[in-house]
Parts: sequence; structure tokens; C-alpha cells
Amino acid sequence: MYFIGEDQLNGGLSSPRFDEQGLAGTLYALASGQSCRYGYDAIPVTALGLPKAFAITLQTLLAGSDQDRLQAGDYLISQMPYMKKWIIPELAVIPDKPLIPIWVFQDQQHMETVVYTSRKSFLREANLDPELLADVDDVELEKYYKNFMHGMGRTERAFLCAVSRLGRYPVLGGLAIRWEDDDIFIDSSLNLHAPELKQPFISAVNTMVTLARAIHREGVFKCCLFDAKNTLHLQREDDTHAFIPPADMAIPFEVTQAPLNEDSSRNHSYFEDGQDPDELLLLPQSIMQEIAFLNEIRHTGLIIFEVLPTHLKIHNYYVLLDPGREADFAAALERIVKSLPDIDGLGVSGFMKMPYKNTREFSRQARVAEHFYPKNPKTKTA
Repeated sequence: MYFIGEDQLNGGLSSPRFDEQGLAGTLYALASGQSCRYGYDAIPVTALGLPKAFAITLQTLLAGSDQDRLQAGDYLISQMPYMKKWIIPELAVIPDKPLIPIWVFQDQQHMETVVYTSRKSFLREANLDPELLADVDDVELEKYYKNFMHGMGRTERAFLCAVSRLGRYPVLGGLAIRWEDDDIFIDSSLNLHAPELKQPFISAVNTMVTLARAIHREGVFKCCLFDAKNTLHLQREDDTHAFIPPADMAIPFEVTQAPLNEDSSRNHSYFEDGQDPDELLLLPQSIMQEIAFLNEIRHTGLIIFEVLPTHLKIHNYYVLLDPGREADFAAALERIVKSLPDIDGLGVSGFMKMPYKNTREFSRQARVAEHFYPKNPKTKTA
């Protein structure tokens, strides 16, 4: 479903054209560093630095009319014997600079990054069947991609896949993207725990930002990235019983000295979709007052409560930015643990805090400009 062409996807009769379109989608995904073929409106093949004739052919196979796709397929097959003889020297590549801040840590810890997002807002905008939405799990977007591939815009699909792709890296933190009028604001806290993956991660993040700039909508999209190995688990017999934490249960956090003062502190509901019984858990006041207290202490991170009939998951990632408040921070987290028996109801609810000094502003950009491999590699002039 990521790479097959429109004809096959829409149930057309089996044809060699399936292979031509599938080839184009796969090559595009590889060349653009994406995990799907749907970004070609915002990031066309003609913007990837490929030889001009080859790039135009692939773009036509992806985005052209029915007749244009047939002609492009014929051209590609007829030119393959000549294309394989092309001499294309490798050019020096200038490393990408991150469009939003990325922090890199030297510790080589193995983690299982999981991505939680507020993507259901995109699904509602596509007017998908509410019963279908109820069946879509919020964990690991790509595993459930088939549930909502139809009915959503191509660039929106590519954007959601780009966000999910960040979870392939050992990264912790979160994102909040706000579309307002002609501008896009991105608050972020992305902490990569593998220095050797810095450049590919920067590329993945920049691709996500570029796709976000091409989306025409108003609203907010939020994303949390946490280590599943740090998730706390509690069991109970059924939903008539309370979750009783063991005496040694504690929500972990790291302590570091913040390099800069943080802007005004704000509480952030992880979900912005309102009173949705499919995803919003109403937390008890005993927990909410502690989250409000934590919000007044300089920190970054997240906490997400996922309540099932017999299982409670507490996804968490906290970094305290004010070492002088360590005792207060630890005490508040301890009180949250002690208040877990007060939880009543099922669903998911959480809060995310990010350093607002890192806000980045972008203008909207519907399409990346053309960029081809130079006609003369020695002069690098296209």
C-alpha cells in the first residue's frame, strides 16, 4: 500500500502498468527518504537532484493523467538500456541543517521509541466512518495505515508517515505544530540518543517540516515520542477494581541544568480533540492538581495514562531543568503514583511540556522548487 500505484490501488485489471507505477513509487520513496510514495505533490521527484529526464518520467508516473502515465511508462521502459549506461559522478553533499532544534546525546542506550500522535483530527477532516475511527489504534501509525489510507489527502498521508518515521530512531521528546493563517509554528523537544544517526535523523525531521508547510488546514497537531521500556504497567481483575501500585513504583525522571530561561509555562493537553470517549480519559483531581504543580517547575517531557479494563500503562519521559526543585518534582510524581487508585474510566489522556524558547516559525510552501542533477557535474550547473 505504500508503494503500489493508483491503478492497482483502485482495483484496476492486472497489467504491467502496475509494475511501472510501483517502481516509480518505490524509487521516489528511496530518493526522498520517505516511508511512502505520497509526498510527491509537496516534494516532487523533480526537486530531488536526479537527472532531469529521469525525474520528470518518475513524477509523471506518480502524478500524471492516465494518458501521461502510459506514455511515461513506455518511455521509461524504452530508455532503460540507455539509462543504465549513464555516467553520473557522485557529487559532494552539503549536510542538511536542522529546520527545528535537535539535541544529540552521547549515551548509547537501546530504546524502543513509540510515537503517539493526535492524528485522529486528520481522520475526522477526511470525513471517515466514525466506526472505523474507533478501531484505529493510536500506537505505531504505520501498522494501522491501511485503516484510513483512502479518503485522506496525499500530502496529509505523507506527513503522518513522516511523523511516524521519527519513531524508527532512538529519540525522546515531542512536537506541537500549529497552522495559523499563512504561518506554521513548531514547538519541539527532540532528543536523539545516537550521534551516528544525526544526519539521517535531521533529514527525516526536515522532510516532516517540509510536508507540514504544504498542508492547508487550521489547527494543532501534537506528537509524543517515548521509550516503551520505561512504560509503567499495572494490572487489575476488571474495571470494577482500582489499580493498586506496588510500594516501590516510581515515575523516573532525569535532571539537567537548563541552558536558557524558559518562556511562560503552559499546561498542554496531549489531545486537542475535546470530549472524545474513544481517546480522552478524565483524570481524577488528585492527579490533575499534581500535573498543574509540575507545570510550574521548569521541565520538559510527557506523561500519558492509557487505561484498559484490566491494564494501566503510564508512558513517561521527564527531564527536570531546575535541579534546585528536584525534591519537589520527585514528591509530586510520588503523589501521582499514590493517586492511581483514584482513576475511574477507560481511555487515554496525557500532558506534554516543551521549552517554548525553541519555537520556530515557517511560511506555507505548497511545493519544493525544482532541482536536477547538473548537466555538467564538473561545473555543477544545471
